[in-house]
Amino acid sequence: MAAQFEYIPSTTDFQSTADPLIIQVRETTSGPFFKYRFILVIKNRNGDQLAKLKTHPLATDNLSAVFDISRICDDYIGANIVNNNATTGNILTLGRTGFAPGSVIGESTDRNVAAQFTLELGYESATSATSDPTENLNQDDTTLFAFRDEFQNYGEAYARGDGSFQPTAATDNFLSTAPDLGRESTLTFGNAREHRIGIDQSAVLAWGMQSSSAEYVIVRGYEADGTIINTALLDIDAVGGDTTPSTDSQAVQFVGIGPANLEDHATAAFNTQLEDIVTDPNLSYYEVYLSEFASVLESNQVTVVHRYTIDNGCSKYPRVQLLFLNRHGAWDTFNFDQRSEESVRNIQRSQYNRPRGNWDSVNGLIDWNYNGWERGVTTTAIKAERQLKVSTDYIEEGYADHLRDLSVSRSVFIVQGTDVIPCTVTDSEYLFKTEVNEKLITYSFTLQYSNRPRLK
Repeated sequence: MAAQFEYIPSTTDFQSTADPLIIQVRETTSGPFFKYRFILVIKNRNGDQLAKLKTHPLATDNLSAVFDISRICDDYIGANIVNNNATTGNILTLGRTGFAPGSVIGESTDRNVAAQFTLELGYESATSATSDPTENLNQDDTTLFAFRDEFQNYGEAYARGDGSFQPTAATDNFLSTAPDLGRESTLTFGNAREHRIGIDQSAVLAWGMQSSSAEYVIVRGYEADGTIINTALLDIDAVGGDTTPSTDSQAVQFVGIGPANLEDHATAAFNTQLEDIVTDPNLSYYEVYLSEFASVLESNQVTVVHRYTIDNGCSKYPRVQLLFLNRHGAWDTFNFDQRSEESVRNIQRSQYNRPRGNWDSVNGLIDWNYNGWERGVTTTAIKAERQLKVSTDYIEEGYADHLRDLSVSRSVFIVQGTDVIPCTVTDSEYLFKTEVNEKLITYSFTLQYSNRPRLK
């Protein structure tokens, strides 16, 4: 074979486009390369050509080459914010009343969080430096999945995707950066990832389904002393999901997992076990994970456990919930319960100086004059920016990485009921706070509304 792949990424594990996405190729015998030699054609799942790349071998005695396709793949993936079951709603409305509540799981709609790409390797040859080359395409082909997982290199070697976001084992995770604070899950299946949420609030979790063995979402509710309230099963295929995905939209799926999502869905889907959990006045927290089978056994577990602790807040200040795009390209939420301040900043006025008086009506019978309410300096237009400063309650040190994602997120929303309001974080610095330095830890963020207020 004139050209072949060597050390290609996994055909099922998600590969990050934030890291160089390297495709290594080679040929076993030297061919003429007056111009280019290797040709890599990149196609989408439907077979449409997205790009064609060409390069030389590294040397006449090293017939290998590398392609970096990260930027090309990155153009075709992005964040999904739409509830695909009711596209007039945002992703937090999954399972909510008024937004197809019988379907608490959704797929990608506006953008695909992950996408499958087909790579076809070929070569070209020319008889001389001035002759036209002949292309010999598709000598070898493979596929891969790409998504926007932020690359963080803390002294670690280059690594490809490990499949952790396409859950098949109890160590795999949702596409969430909720922290592991070292507290064991009450389900005793390892440590739980921690969330705090109000009983009337929404939240969402996402995971890669393309090669996942997940069939069910398990929800188990507890009282404060660990007494089990009930255990509910969500059959993924029956509540809006698809365990045999065949499209890029189905490659990543989302479950509305906040109390508001689960309660509305439980009523619509007649899930009495789930309704028992979310309506119990003694509900202290509930735990969630994906399972291969419809039973609560460690051997069936295909994700880590996420714990949602009910925290309705006791602050005198109004609660502000933020929805933000995390480093894995999916959504997390966080509540800010301490002092918030709203302001209108950077006010800009367009003005002109209007001469007072009846200049256009003076005649032999009418004297020049003006009224006292006439304006000289006149404002014709006003532009301003609306800002909101929010502060957390005292939190544990382990939330530092989670909130760091908020500080550098490309997409942040203020949650108000079933609506989300786009904004941006304007802070230019984020300090990782520690209990040794700070004693009591709290974080503040300044948000600018993405859309200016309408001023007359």
